[in-house]
Amino acid sequence: MKPGPNYRMSSLLKISLATGKFTDAHQRGAWKRACIDAELSAAIQPKREKRPAGPGGYQKNPTGTASTRD
Repeated sequence: MKPGPNYRMSSLLKISLATGKFTDAHQRGAWKRACIDAELSAAIQPKREKRPAGPGGYQKNPTGTASTRD
């Protein structure tokens, strides 16, 4: 995933990048990309399936009560 133009790094990520003990810029960049990818993945909400009408998927009678009959 790629961050959009409005992406803002969390303060926790900024702190971890500033205080991390990376040996070179490549390690720092890999850590930064992994953290950004994790933040973007966590922001995605799964789509929910629609539930059938009535409690437990039962059909409603004209009176508004649930029925198990077809």
